Amino acid sequence: MERCRKFEMSVLEVFLKIEWRDSLSVGVAEIDHQHKLLFGKFNALLAAWVEGKGTHEVTQLFKFLDTYLINHFAEEEHLMREIGFPEAYHHSLAHQAFARQVAALKSQLRHEGPTTELVTSASMIMTKWLIKHISSMDRAIGLFIKGQNVTH
Repeated sequence: MERCRKFEMSVLEVFLKIEWRDSLSVGVAEIDHQHKLLFGKFNALLAAWVEGKGTHEVTQLFKFLDTYLINHFAEEEHLMREIGFPEAYHHSLAHQAFARQVAALKSQLRHEGPTTELVTSASMIMTKWLIKHISSMDRAIGLFIKGQNVTH
């Protein structure tokens, strides 16, 4: 039984781990740094969960996300206003939708504790958000900056 759990957890880590790649770079150093930090925190959570040490890490990740989302989204939204990014409103709505998803996961954590189901759900939501949002919406900010010859 323990061997089966270890296999399942290893599969979980392999399939849900997300690696930073240069194609995700927005081209704004601080935003790229923040994205890399989030990838690292998320992958550390998965590794801890697989090793059976994840209870504390799950709680810590959600505490980190509270601060991260507030600061990161505020910084991105400030940048978009500063440069006159035409899609700023829709981008902000996407941030709000993601924050609601994270809040729902936090509620699940409070009611059920750190379960494999929670980690899997969080992983799927985070992976989809990070890859889809960064590679399309966030990169559009960098492309706009580059196209406008704005230095940032």
